[in-house]
Amino acid sequence: MDLENKVALVTGAGVRIGQAVAVKLGQLGMRLVIHYHHSEEGAKQTIQRLPGKKSRHLVLQADLKDVSAIKELVHKAEKQVGPVSVLVNNAAEFFPTPLFSVAEEEWDHLLALNLKAPFFLSQALGENMKSSGEGKIINMVDVSAERPWKSFLPYCASKAALISLTKGLARALSPEVQVNGIAPGTVLPPPEHIEMDLTASVENSLLKRIGKVEDIVQAVEYLLQSDFVTGTILPVDGGRSIY
Repeated sequence: MDLENKVALVTGAGVRIGQAVAVKLGQLGMRLVIHYHHSEEGAKQTIQRLPGKKSRHLVLQADLKDVSAIKELVHKAEKQVGPVSVLVNNAAEFFPTPLFSVAEEEWDHLLALNLKAPFFLSQALGENMKSSGEGKIINMVDVSAERPWKSFLPYCASKAALISLTKGLARALSPEVQVNGIAPGTVLPPPEHIEMDLTASVENSLLKRIGKVEDIVQAVEYLLQSDFVTGTILPVDGGRSIY
């Protein structure tokens, strides 16, 4: 698919991997819809890092746990910037949930943002993509989907279900739309990541190092520029999934 001047919606694009992906898509000539929930300043920084006229792009706030907010987000994006050709479902929550202390609200929160939101965003945008004859959806999964961490079970379950959703969407939206997932290993550890866990992440991989944000960005670029890959989960984890 020719990406020049096409519109891409990147969720959670105010920070970390989402921000880096959005900037790369801007460098590839795309017009960006920068979604954020709480990171308004980060979203503004993302816009400032994009090449060319900033008026080509759009910043929108939404709580993606709310389906009505998702519909409003899509409506505003397509009204103000045009049909969305690329969706990157990047926004997610990640926090410890020890088995015997998990609250229902924590379960609902993680499943709503990490699984329900990608589904309803794909539903809202996939129909137009299919009718227009082209489109790309990329879901950010996680290496833990296949090897769940005992203190993060709701998170891991949401990402495992997202793998199934990715493959199902690839079938439902074929042949016009390609749907794939990227499963990062340890890349940009969160601030609360303790050193012991970080050391274990390195030791439990084949390449014995932490990944870089550029590794994920390059994987996104590959999946967008290839029109013959769909229903695939691409591990970018330094070999952690097969260690």
